[in-house]
Amino acid sequence: MRFTRKIAVLAIATITISGIQAAQARPKAKANELVSYSVIHAIPLSYGADVVDVYANNILVVDNATPGSIKNLTISRGNATISFYANGIVPGPTTTPLLSSTPTYLSNGGNFSFVAHLSADEKPKLSQFKNMVTEAGSKRSWLTIRHVAAATALQFRTNGNPVFVPLANSIERKRSLAFGSYTIDALYSDTSTVAINPYSLSLQKGTNVVLYVWGAKSKGNLAVLKQDIGARD
Repeated sequence: MRFTRKIAVLAIATITISGIQAAQARPKAKANELVSYSVIHAIPLSYGADVVDVYANNILVVDNATPGSIKNLTISRGNATISFYANGIVPGPTTTPLLSSTPTYLSNGGNFSFVAHLSADEKPKLSQFKNMVTEAGSKRSWLTIRHVAAATALQFRTNGNPVFVPLANSIERKRSLAFGSYTIDALYSDTSTVAINPYSLSLQKGTNVVLYVWGAKSKGNLAVLKQDIGARD
């Protein structure tokens, strides 16, 4: 009986140790896994941000960014603060950024855009968006439109047909569309006044498209910036 009991104890110990080893063998998440993000300078000229430097967690990531530029970057997952400084100004106890995000957790597999732009009343602001990285389905792609211009609400159209409800400043909308060629334009909401002339684009497999409408209505310079986001099944 004692011999049998010893065998049982040894068997339990072996199982326990094996379980511990199995648990230890599970791969741990790497602290240096990278997250994709973009910084977009969409403040038009003459608003105090003609040339800027962009910092991520006080590390310079974009030097001498100019209006209309998009820079795609990667960063280790975790909290990130994205700041835009006037050209040549560096982070420090006596310096202040033009714009700065709140600390934001950037997670594995995510894709984020930090956009410096104007509010509806022409004040510089920073907006953050999370980009769609999955495909919309068989033979379809996501089209996202973001209103980051100093302008009233805009009614967007695809191939002349209204799409979405009118978008206000800092608001985004997305929908899936079949692969193919499209024209996108926009009217000022509740009017027939053209805000954006027809813009041609192609939707295809493996890519989601983001369009930013930026500029200032008062300057008559509203324009479109296009960003391609890699999409996976």
